[in-house]
Amino acid sequence: MGSPLITVHNYWEKKQQFQLKEDLYDQWVVFAIEHGEFRYEIGNHTGSASFGDLIFCPPHTAFRRETITPLTFHFIQFTNEHNDIPVGKLSINDTHRLLANYQYLRKLALFNDSHSRELKSHYVLDILYTAKLEKMQNQSQVVTNSNDPLINQAALIIQKQAWDPISLKTLAHSLGLSPVQLTRRFQNAFHVTPSQFVKSIRMKHAKHLLTETNLTLDQIAKRCGYENGFYLSRVFTQSERMSPSIYRRTHLV
Repeated sequence: MGSPLITVHNYWEKKQQFQLKEDLYDQWVVFAIEHGEFRYEIGNHTGSASFGDLIFCPPHTAFRRETITPLTFHFIQFTNEHNDIPVGKLSINDTHRLLANYQYLRKLALFNDSHSRELKSHYVLDILYTAKLEKMQNQSQVVTNSNDPLINQAALIIQKQAWDPISLKTLAHSLGLSPVQLTRRFQNAFHVTPSQFVKSIRMKHAKHLLTETNLTLDQIAKRCGYENGFYLSRVFTQSERMSPSIYRRTHLV
């Protein structure tokens, strides 16, 4: 992963609303959220972002946004020569490390000399490496090997998109299959349906976040592909025979 070179860094506290509902930038931009929530739209990437989320927008791309609650965030412009930065939302689970990086960025917010920009780039890169490591850990937890290469491909796609709304109908058509064919072949390969496969990935991630982080249930829900904590709680309780709060309390060490 290439090191970003920061050119602009502004720190905003409790911003009630954006002056511009839409903007274009000549460089990459990231909104790193400390408090509050806002909606965003960057091409096909849409959703809401709150603490733990970073929203990346590439150059010359419309960035639409609207505050939901007063927003405290870092606005950063940077160069990216390696094109390995994700577009849209990047969520960090290790919030302790994230807060430490934010703390250093706040201290440097008023400085724009070359040494300060170098330090800021270091902290942003650390955030990106943290996200990359978390992604690798999540992917290594799921086995997707069978004797059906096409279904292996389907499993990998599901695994990568498990945190977003997934249309199994769209997935089936992209692989040249009908939804019934996808379900039948998937079940033959892995002994679970695609829907059950998605759920197992999400539940494993939810259990990890419940025991390894201090994230709220709503924050965990968003990182596991669910709309809110209420819905996650219902699915989790049905799956694990206990509520998320009880699971967290009984599995903390």
